[in-house]
Amino acid sequence: MTSTVHLTARDHLFLESLLKDQRHADDYVHLLRHKLETANVVPTELIPARIATIDSRIAFSVGGGNAEQRVLSRDEKSSTHGLSLPVTTMRGLALLGLKEGDIYPLRKPNGIIEPLRLEKVLYQPESARRREHAAATANVVRFRSGSHAVTAAAACVTDDDPGPSAA
Repeated sequence: MTSTVHLTARDHLFLESLLKDQRHADDYVHLLRHKLETANVVPTELIPARIATIDSRIAFSVGGGNAEQRVLSRDEKSSTHGLSLPVTTMRGLALLGLKEGDIYPLRKPNGIIEPLRLEKVLYQPESARRREHAAATANVVRFRSGSHAVTAAAACVTDDDPGPSAA
């Protein structure tokens, strides 16, 4: 079943803002309050890549059925029908903060339990930013040349401009 829910600070703040919105049904507000009260808030740069965050592309299944892929979006306005799953819906909110393999027993308004399983996080923006940053910094190697620190990138630049003395 579900383990601890993990939310980035940004996602947690967004969910808190939804509490002020009076448009949501009681079932949604109950789930929202529960998620906010029980979530482990993690700094964005430390959120594990296997956790579903807002703007993550996920694969999930409902009741053991075939996996579906969606992007967890903030709301219906920022969603593309059929491609997104807003966290302003019961399913979207239930999946937010789960880690791969977690099952959330979502109670539908008619009382039936709908088990949602987060199969895989296919893309997580926080993890992608970390990989991009790591790749960018991996290309910069520092070494000392005399009394000055020089980057490998700067050391590899050849100056083929003969300068004013060649004129």
